[in-house]
Amino acid sequence: MLLKHTNIGIKIRLLWYIVSHNIIFKFDRESVCNRVVNNYVKLGRYDKAINYFEELLMKKKKEEYYFLLLNLYIMSNENEKRELLVSNYKETINCRSDFISMMDKFNDSINDIDKFVYINNYIKSKGATPVFILTENRGTALKNKSAEEKDLLSNQDLYIRSRSEWVKENNPPSYIKGLYSVEHKDKIKELYGFSAPIIKATKILHSDFNNGIVSVSNGLRTTKYQPKESKKRILFCGSSTTFSTGVSDEDTLVSQIQKEVSLYHDDIKLENHGISGMNLLLAINHLTQINISKGDVVVLFDFDEFGTFKDESIKKIDLNDIKRGKDFFTDLTKRSCHFSPKGNKKLAKIITNEFILPSAIEKEVGLDPNLILCPKISKVLDNFKYYLYKQTAQTCESGEMKEYLDMLGKHTVSNELKVGSVAVNCNPITNGHMHLLTYASEQVDKLFIFVIEEDQSFFKFKDRLHLVTESTKHLNNVTVLPGGKFICTELTYPDYFDKDEQREVIADASMEAWFFCEYIAKKLNIKTIFLGNEPTCKVTRQYNEKMQELLPDYNIDVDIIERISADKQVISASKVRACLKERDFETIKKIVPAPTYDFLKNNY
Repeated sequence: MLLKHTNIGIKIRLLWYIVSHNIIFKFDRESVCNRVVNNYVKLGRYDKAINYFEELLMKKKKEEYYFLLLNLYIMSNENEKRELLVSNYKETINCRSDFISMMDKFNDSINDIDKFVYINNYIKSKGATPVFILTENRGTALKNKSAEEKDLLSNQDLYIRSRSEWVKENNPPSYIKGLYSVEHKDKIKELYGFSAPIIKATKILHSDFNNGIVSVSNGLRTTKYQPKESKKRILFCGSSTTFSTGVSDEDTLVSQIQKEVSLYHDDIKLENHGISGMNLLLAINHLTQINISKGDVVVLFDFDEFGTFKDESIKKIDLNDIKRGKDFFTDLTKRSCHFSPKGNKKLAKIITNEFILPSAIEKEVGLDPNLILCPKISKVLDNFKYYLYKQTAQTCESGEMKEYLDMLGKHTVSNELKVGSVAVNCNPITNGHMHLLTYASEQVDKLFIFVIEEDQSFFKFKDRLHLVTESTKHLNNVTVLPGGKFICTELTYPDYFDKDEQREVIADASMEAWFFCEYIAKKLNIKTIFLGNEPTCKVTRQYNEKMQELLPDYNIDVDIIERISADKQVISASKVRACLKERDFETIKKIVPAPTYDFLKNNY
């Protein structure tokens, strides 16, 4: 049962902001509108908030508010207004706004309880256990402050604003240097040298990084002390305190909890999904795009949103109840903090013994068929993903995208022709591919074949492009083109290249679909795409499903073709590679076109 905090303070602030809005005409009107909306959203009154974002978008022409207003329409069930807004703004919207502030505005446009209920139900719907933890009395609320803590609070210029300077010079204040072991005290530059979060398709992740002390791999901060084999996972999700800014991989909060958990269970693996600046909406976007399995534990740690309402499932750690000593923090502000290596170790013991072991690991959770996920939040997540796409697309427009579209423009055909396309990796091209390409060429007047250009396959792009071109020469209405940076690449669909290792991955091809529809298909007048049915690979199957979902909105048909077999086995490029490893050219000859066979025979 959710118990809201008293609304009196919110209503008083709201009244003040509404009065300010009515009298302020030139100065800081945008700021006042945002404050009014934020307070209405806290009360769950999305309908009352709408007018203020309508003013900023439609009167003040601040286009970034398209996305935020769309959220309010979604949450208010204003379906007609939502459809009209999309119709009038979606194709032309410019979102060259400050990315960091937009992340906060997106989060603030959705009520905290609505977000909490959604992610709580989502985790439980997977048969996993959610654990919510909040640290209380941070910053100025700390009691019995040590001299060092008082110094951190009073000297923000030195410890926070000047951090980039003393990190660059590897010359920190003496207090900071004293937080670390002999091994690390002279490695300040490395300890604070992590990669900034980036947009990676429809997620926000830290880019991979390794300086020997701090590392990120596949978007995750490295967790030390993990068992070689595990039967259960604990996923930690949070912001910079979970990522553990300013400490080594060994000293992160999650590594220290892994160390504690391993004292009791040697088959449980922890993963650090912390991202600097992560808020609760970003956490929901992240968690709904990763695999969460039955029996997993998902910990959401120290989100500010947990302090805006009361719920008995939110576990609290009062920092005033901890014997902090003199070296618990790396920094302190009025309301926030980051923990030192020793701070993380103390917190790890508390979290493990009080929350993880008794409430998560030793408790089995069954699937609840009655759980309902709010479809409105799901639509908000789709809106957020589209914002990430627009942000990425507009970054690319003046560079690689312009060059690629100029190249495609040389192949544009008449609008009166029926134009189709196929995107293929062809690693290498097989008779299965030829079945798909031949069928597709027979259904249209003009067929474009895009060969995936990302060089992450066994066969190099130049060889794959050459073999597709040679194998389709007899198809007179076909043009073979490079896929560029916008068809199945690390930018648009990075999970495609991990499909052999990530059989259970949740892969979202939305960005791939939007790039194709709004740029490539539009340039070449493509009205149909052809896809091969995928019975085994989950990543490819999710790709097909997303194309079927999104492309009809752009009046593009999706035609999925059944794959063909040889000797009762589906013909696949992986089969060819396996035969090549065994030098079984007799089998290869049966399942590939002549140019592929000749190439393999001559080069391998």
